[in-house]
Amino acid sequence: MDNNTQKIIFVQNQFSIILLGWGLISILMGATLFYFNNDFIRGIGTQFLAWGLVNSLIGIFVILRKSQQNSKKLAKILLFNSFLDLIYLSVAIVLIFEIFINGDSSVGHGFGVLFQGFFLLILEMYYGIRILRI
Repeated sequence: MDNNTQKIIFVQNQFSIILLGWGLISILMGATLFYFNNDFIRGIGTQFLAWGLVNSLIGIFVILRKSQQNSKKLAKILLFNSFLDLIYLSVAIVLIFEIFINGDSSVGHGFGVLFQGFFLLILEMYYGIRILRI
């Protein structure tokens, strides 16, 4: 196995562990916030639960798969996901400013999407660029 392959596997494992950790923390936060008797906080909690489950499953899948992605393909996937994160951030803005739906719950969902989407944007863009440089 050449040095670049080892670097790509290391970066892929690092990314998936961070994503799994973020997902588990999000699930814990979401479950905690969901029990508050406030629509705004429950909206945030719902988003944290949903995103946490998805991120945890993706992280577990990548860890268990134990195969190396083609570096260009993996970088393209991460950078495409960064583009999707920008769409999620746009949806968050729509929810926060109550453009279509009114209420504290809408604003809470918006802030939940904003927080999760912003973290994923930074993570996926960083690792996408990092893999391209290998």
